[in-house]
Amino acid sequence: MRNGRRAWLVAFTAFFLVFGAWCFAAPFDGPADEVQHTIRAAGVASLDPGQIFARPAVVPDAFGRPGMGAYQRVPVGMDAHAMCFGPKPKVSAACAAGLKGGPIGEVSTSAGRYNPLYYLVVGPVLRWWPNWGGLVTARLISAALCAALLASAFVSLLRWSRFGLGAVALLAVATPMLAHLAGGVNPNSVEIAAGIAFFAAGIPLLLEPPDLVAKKPLVTLLGISAVLLLTLRSAGPAWCAFAFFALAIPVRRKWLREYWKLPRVKLWTGGVTLAVVLSAAWIVGMKTGELVPPPPGLWHYRFGQAVAVYVDSWWIYIEGMIGVAGWFDVVMWQPVYAVWAMLVGGLVFFGGIAGDWTVRWRYLVILLGGVALPGVLQVSQANQTGFITAGRYMLPLLAGLPLLAAWTLERRLLDAAGARSLARTFVVFLLPVHLVLLVWAMVRWQRGMPRTAGLGWFDPLAGSWHPPTGSVTPLVIMVAGLACTAVVFWRVPHEEAPAAPAPAAQQVPERAPTGQSADVTSELPSQREIGSDTWRESRVPGAEATPGSR
Repeated sequence: MRNGRRAWLVAFTAFFLVFGAWCFAAPFDGPADEVQHTIRAAGVASLDPGQIFARPAVVPDAFGRPGMGAYQRVPVGMDAHAMCFGPKPKVSAACAAGLKGGPIGEVSTSAGRYNPLYYLVVGPVLRWWPNWGGLVTARLISAALCAALLASAFVSLLRWSRFGLGAVALLAVATPMLAHLAGGVNPNSVEIAAGIAFFAAGIPLLLEPPDLVAKKPLVTLLGISAVLLLTLRSAGPAWCAFAFFALAIPVRRKWLREYWKLPRVKLWTGGVTLAVVLSAAWIVGMKTGELVPPPPGLWHYRFGQAVAVYVDSWWIYIEGMIGVAGWFDVVMWQPVYAVWAMLVGGLVFFGGIAGDWTVRWRYLVILLGGVALPGVLQVSQANQTGFITAGRYMLPLLAGLPLLAAWTLERRLLDAAGARSLARTFVVFLLPVHLVLLVWAMVRWQRGMPRTAGLGWFDPLAGSWHPPTGSVTPLVIMVAGLACTAVVFWRVPHEEAPAAPAPAAQQVPERAPTGQSADVTSELPSQREIGSDTWRESRVPGAEATPGSR
């Protein structure tokens, strides 16, 4: 247990540094919708019921267009949309006033109807210190929430993964887009991290035979991530439902009966049920699904046209999942996206090929929820909202595909050497993309990003605007975070599963294999310690596992 905690701490540090670099790099309202969320957070932090349950109202967005939201009583200096540079890629952030305080007044925000859970955590520092220090602290709190969820996901996958490929698949879903959002004030980041943690706990919990002792932490992680998914944003209940059905159906009733013996399962079932009721009440009571009719003549999409636009926009959505920073104007060079898409797409593709019909069924459910459902909503509302769907909104659910694929491949196709090769390929090719996106974003905010920018333009230390804490700070933090992450994931265990373990009375401590990090991986029981492939056995009719057989 002590080393399990150490593994969590090391993974948390690695993720927190990568996310934390963004906290120091971005100007106020540089990340998407940050002004809207900081206003909501400061309003909720007042603990005034009238602010927490703010009355829904028609409010202007950053461009002055009417939309649904609410008014919050906060320091009026917080209403500082980055309109002078946000929609103008060639203009640096030097023109913006930044976050300031001022007298308390009524300030509108399109996030005024959002569930207050996230804002109760990040809001107090923004209300007490509406300045750069308060903003960075709130961002760091948000980054820590995401890092904690991913570190828990890492330990879960490491413990129950056969060759470690499931744990390394976190690199495929903890994208630079998540890092960028985690370094700002935006509940979408915690929603994505919660979706990843849901699958990291749910895959070993629901696709493997029960173990009423060793799998207790998985129950807790699944419950926490489910509650977060259900409450953070209005789309969360749909993501949670599709994710649960993808993993739970088909499932053996005997396994469910075994799990029901755990008091922890009963408690979390009650907690998740309560979260469902409260989330539904919030969505209905705060009218989070209500839209304001647009001015006449703004959009005129016929049904077929809207479908064609949605289908033809999928590369844009893929880019949005991988990493598009700022006001969706910080786009890396196309080969960067192509490499990421090929590696992760290949993982998903071969996972589907190697898997049986149940794996393909789970793929189908995830795709229906993560692709078809957003398409139906977008197409049906195209003439009211325009095309506002972004890849980051789909990531909480679609993140399950690479995790499920890695889980399948290391049981049906890859041996230890193949899993090691693929895992280290991810480390080499995916981690540097985080630094690339950070540099691109810093250059855009510090000196603008003209379309004709050449190699010499990408100097993250140049420009007319720099973060108050300096431009070197985020670069150093990011490099340190990526180095730590590389060490953690490079040393994930990849040895072959041993023969059936000796009886408990005859077992002797096993020496860690050469090159394995004892600090990170020792004393973490996993699928590798089991002589048989219980995942495959679970698909054989009549093969039931005895509780506690691990």
